[in-house]
This record gives sequence, C-alpha cells and structure tokens, in this order.
Amino acid sequence: MVRAKKSVENMTGYYVPMYEKNWDIKIDSNENNYGPSPKVIHALRECNYKNISFYPFYGELSKKIADFYGYNINNIKVTNGADEAIQGIIQTYMEADEVLITLDVSFDMPVIYSQIAGAQVIKVPFQERWIFPICDFLKELDNDKIKIIYLASPNNPTGSIISESDLNKIIEKAQNKIIIIDETYANYSDTTFKDYAKKYNNVFIVRSFSKDFALAGMRLGCVISAEENIVNLKKVISPFSVNTYAVIAGINALEDAGYFYSVKEEVTQSKSELKNFFEQLGAYVYESKANFLLVDFKNKAQFVYNILKNQNISVKLFKNGSLLENHLRVTIPTRYGVEKIKNALKLKPMLVFDMDGVLINASKSYRVAVEKTFEKFSNMKVNPNEIQAAKNQGGLNNDWDLTQYLLKKYGFDVPYDEIVDTFNKFYWDDGKGLINNEEPLFYKRLFEDLSKDYNLAVFTGRLKYEAMFALERFDMLNMFCSIITTDDIGADKAKPNPFGLNLTRKNTIAEKYYYFGDTPDDITAAKDAGYIEIGVLPPQDKSEYLVQVLKNRGAKYVLRSVNDIKDVLEIKNERV
Repeated sequence: MVRAKKSVENMTGYYVPMYEKNWDIKIDSNENNYGPSPKVIHALRECNYKNISFYPFYGELSKKIADFYGYNINNIKVTNGADEAIQGIIQTYMEADEVLITLDVSFDMPVIYSQIAGAQVIKVPFQERWIFPICDFLKELDNDKIKIIYLASPNNPTGSIISESDLNKIIEKAQNKIIIIDETYANYSDTTFKDYAKKYNNVFIVRSFSKDFALAGMRLGCVISAEENIVNLKKVISPFSVNTYAVIAGINALEDAGYFYSVKEEVTQSKSELKNFFEQLGAYVYESKANFLLVDFKNKAQFVYNILKNQNISVKLFKNGSLLENHLRVTIPTRYGVEKIKNALKLKPMLVFDMDGVLINASKSYRVAVEKTFEKFSNMKVNPNEIQAAKNQGGLNNDWDLTQYLLKKYGFDVPYDEIVDTFNKFYWDDGKGLINNEEPLFYKRLFEDLSKDYNLAVFTGRLKYEAMFALERFDMLNMFCSIITTDDIGADKAKPNPFGLNLTRKNTIAEKYYYFGDTPDDITAAKDAGYIEIGVLPPQDKSEYLVQVLKNRGAKYVLRSVNDIKDVLEIKNERV
C-alpha cells in the first residue's frame, strides 16, 4: 500500500457531505440565502462555447476587485475561494519546521493546511467568550519559530472582530512574520482592515465572494497584498484555478454591488429579530458582526437542533466539548426562513413516551429475553403472566432487575453482571438478537399528525443504542426531538425515580408535559416530575385490573392503545 506522508496520515481532514440534502432552509454553512445579483444570473445565461473551450482571463476581474477595495491591480491575486488564498500563502511562505499561530476557536482550514505542510500550530485559547486574548497572544509571539499569524475578523464561528488596538499590538510585535487577516465576512461588518496591506508589506488580506456576493458554489476569492507578495503567490497557486464562470459571476457581482448592500440591510434586520426571539427562549446570543448568530442554548441545544432538523431546517450544532459545546451557529435566512424558525420553535405541549408496551411491542423481545435468561440459570420456565404480575406491582421497571427478582423468588442467587450479560446476549447480540422480533404499536401517520401541534420525545429504560436501533428500524427516529435513555441517567435513577423525566424537562422547551407509560412505575415517575400522567395498556395485558392499578398510581386517563391518544389530547382535555 502506498502511504501518505506522515503529516497527512496523522491529521484530521475537513468533512464535507458528498450529496445534497433537500433542506427547506439550509443555514448551517453561512452561505448567502438571498442568492446572487440578478445581473450575475443574466450574465451566466449569456455564456457561450468560448467560455468553456478556452482558458480564463483574470485582468478584468482583478481590476474590478482592485477598484472595489481601493487598490492597484498588481496588489490582487484571484483565487479559487478564500481557501485557496490561505493555502497559497502557507505554501509560499511556511517551512516544515515553522509555526502558524491562531485562536483555538476559529476557521479550521489554516490549521489543516499548516499540518499538510508539516508545520506546527499554536492555538491560543479564549479566556473569556469571545474577547480576543491579546496578552496571551502577544506572549506566544516571542516564539521565533512562528512564521504565520492567522486572524479572522469577523471570526468564524464566533462572529466577533479583533479591535484595531489589538491588531496594531500584534503587527508591532510581528514585523518579521506573515499576518493573514481573513475578512471573508467583513462586508457584513462596519470594521475592515483592508487598508493595512498598504501600510505593511507583511499583511495579506483574504476576501471571499461566498458569503456576501452569494457565489459559494463558484469558489471565488482573492488575496490583497504588496506587489512583491502577489508575484510570489502567482508562482505557487495554479495559474488557471479560477474558472471562467466564476470570473464572469465576480465581475457582474461587483458591478451590481448595490444589490449586496440591500441584502445586507435585510440580513441586519433579520439578525436582530432572530436574536430577540432566541433570547426570549432563554438562550444567550453573542454579538455578531457577520451574517450568522452564535447562540448558546446550553442543555437545550440538542432539542432545538432536533426541532429545526425535523422541520427540514439545517443549522450547525457544536458538540465537541470545547467552549462551543451546546452552541448553535445559525446563518441569517430570508424573511421566509425567519418565520419558519419562529414557528418551529414556538411553545407547544410536549408528549413524552415510554417505548416498551407503548410505542413498541416488546413481548417477543424483552419478555422472551427475561424468560430465556431465567431458564438458563434455573433450568425452569417462568409463566409470562408471572412476569406481568411482577411488572404490575412496581419497582421492577428495569428488566435486568425483574429477571433477578424472579430468580431470587425461586431461590437462585445469580450475580447481577451475569444476568445482564446473558440477557443482552439474547436480546441484542450485536443487532441480530430478539430485538428484531419487535413490532410497532403506533400508526406513523398519526404521529406525523401529532408533530404539527406537539413536540414529541422519548424517555425509556432502554440503552441508547437499543432505542436508536428500534426507532430507526421503524423510521421514527427523526420524529422525536429528545430521546432520554438509561445511558443518560444511570441505572440507579430508573423509574419510578423521576430523574429522567426531570432531565427531559430540563433539556427541552414546552408549555406543559404529558407522559405515556404502561407500568405503575411510569405513572409514579410522571406524577413526581409534575407531568400529566397517561397510562397505556401494553399488548400482553389489557385487563381492567391493570387499568385500576395505573389509575390508583395517579393516571389521569388510561388508553387501550397509544393510537387512542387523541381521545386524551382533544376530547378529554378538560378531564386531563
């Protein structure tokens, strides 16, 4: 096998999806949702065979860019997006034993390009969100190995800008180092450092046409720097990396720059409206100078992400354990998108479901696993009615505990770990076990109907992978905005402990909560958590006896099937 060089083998690449998803609103990558100028579309439609057959020319576009930013054409290098601009600078100036310095929360590609080059990277951490850590940054600049300083302003994903004072301190201390100022989002900001390339010959301004002029699919950017730097970049960057269609689009976008400024005004208004809305939901929204918001939803981030995803709205969720954990980055959409987000996240009642006996018939899976585990250790068979009777008495919601209880009842003292391992072998067996005998107890169309007026969630005693496997198998996984399992709460907090339902409340947003369960422990947990308690009779026990047991525990109403749910939510709402 041919091996890549060590610097490549040891690094993590930048993941991008291979196929387009049919999102109603795609606001996860900071593209301009308003689209390019109509002048761009018209110009592209007028293209002919020459635009495909011959290599591109960059003079007219370079002149347009130079005029737009107040430079000479010799200060401009057109590139295949801002990515190629950054990569080209690193390839041109950085040796393998040198260092790039940046912030620990910023754009990833400069780090990746440096690693490919075999160089080292220093990431200066934020001490306070998202205040530029100027003192720590200046201390690191004492390192003689540092060759390139990468600064994004506005920064992605924080939306923050570096102050002129902090930037001047860095430039003063780094006169012999390359300084990349990535201004991909600067046209949305009132602050730009584009003139610094005139003052300092070690400054490289990087610009993109993706976020402002809506040409992300064209891949167009540029470098602005001293003339001698542009000469060197042209030696390294591929001579025809920018295609003719991107050139034509760029020229016409700049000729109709007024269109962008009208878009910018709408983005500013929508950004303010979304900021106020997210704050009303209890989130913390950071000030942003870009076309996106960074929003801290804390423990509710996954819920909000799931709600939006279920409404076909794609946003960016950070889950990497850093300062960004539980943050959403939301690109500012059009007016239609703003209204759809607000409608998706408006307060609704939350319907929380137990899985086994409520959503899924586990009588041929979990119950059989109990029987087989009991038989393995006792050489006896246990009556299914006895299993149900034990369930009905409460305190045995966990089937491992239930199996141990039955074994002890007949005088068999088996170590708990052995019971768990044996049970799991029968039930799971790497996805090939009794779990495949399960059948849905719900009408999918009914739940699709419910999801229009209610948010749906699951709280189950299953392990996470078992719950996900079953819900995905029945094509229901994306219908639930929150899924809490034993992994999230620990076996010691199983029902009737209300901890799991309290956690569901903590992690979600709703005006009131219902819980649908089939055991006395489910009802007790719901009552103690302040939920509206609804009993559901499992397939193996539709008896009046169980109805009374559930009501005695506090069930406001008992359904024969989860498919009778509208009887409770609509007809009998006053009784509930």
